[in-house]
Amino acid sequence: MRKAIKKVVAAGLAMSMLVLATGCGSSAEETTAAATEAAAEEAADTEAAAEGEATEAAEDGALPGEGVTVALISDVAGTQVFVLDMIAGLEAAAEKYGFDVVIAECPDAAAYEDNARAVLEEGADLIIGGSWQAGDAINKLATEFPDRADYALVDSTVEAENVKCIAFREQEGAYLIGKIAGMVTDDDAELFGAIHVSQGPSSFKWRWGYMEGVKSEKPDAKFVFNYVGDYNDPAKAKEYAIQQFEQGCQFINSAAAGGDKGTFEAALENGFYTSGQDVDLTDPENPYIVTSQIKDTYATMVYLMDQYFGDWNTENETLGIAEGAIGAVYVTHESENPRTDRLTDEDIALLKETADKIASKEIDLSVVPAEETYEY
Repeated sequence: MRKAIKKVVAAGLAMSMLVLATGCGSSAEETTAAATEAAAEEAADTEAAAEGEATEAAEDGALPGEGVTVALISDVAGTQVFVLDMIAGLEAAAEKYGFDVVIAECPDAAAYEDNARAVLEEGADLIIGGSWQAGDAINKLATEFPDRADYALVDSTVEAENVKCIAFREQEGAYLIGKIAGMVTDDDAELFGAIHVSQGPSSFKWRWGYMEGVKSEKPDAKFVFNYVGDYNDPAKAKEYAIQQFEQGCQFINSAAAGGDKGTFEAALENGFYTSGQDVDLTDPENPYIVTSQIKDTYATMVYLMDQYFGDWNTENETLGIAEGAIGAVYVTHESENPRTDRLTDEDIALLKETADKIASKEIDLSVVPAEETYEY
């Protein structure tokens, strides 16, 4: 792990949209996850090692992160809970370890490389790409300047061996959402909907897991998908949701990022069931949001920084239900909001058992088929 030479002042990065976060942590929703014993022990070992270094440094009068700058290159946060939770997790880690944080929000694809080069020039010790869009920029800098900084990428993988890549098994959480969809709909429900940002391999992981989960309850189910083509288009998501409802969908899985609120509005107005993404988006004012698929970027960022100040390595990792990073509200993660009465205690017990089977790979969702080979 490289030690900091100097602290970064964000105002000096004129070419980037940078905000200096001083480590005053912002709170994130506490979650509980079903995890295997081995994964729990590994996490405990990592935490213990990190805590040990922190304690040793504290005895010397300094936190281990003092003088270290960590830069996060991400999409514009706005209302994107994926990014907001990542920032909150990084700030929580900064409070624990004492490092400085730079957040570089990128309004377009070109800004990722510009911002990455800017924070590198300003002396960042660890540069984290906070989405798949950052992959090209992180890969390029890690290849050109392997000794200038440490590098990490969340939600994708790249070829450079000196980049710590963390991906997710989103299909595991999507399977639980699909199973819930099959449980809360009528016995004669045949058509199930979903609204996504875009179509492609990364989207298909979610769609495939969702379809497999629905089929575990209703083997003859059929599906309809629409793609809004944008990370923040509630109007189009709502339009598609209404169309799917009029075709006969009693459940519409919303994976449209900022567009999800359009789906939720349509659900409340028309009376179909739906689900959110990334964090707990259930709402006591909207009983039709029956669950949310969890993709816990807060916990992921804390996990990454514990490694950085503990046993740092650049081996790629893929996190899922077993590691507590993926799941579903009311199953692997609790909620303060009331659960729909369409999900009985018996249903929840079966869903928890299903989550355990996914974690242990008794239900093995690790290999996603090619979309062109999958019939739906």
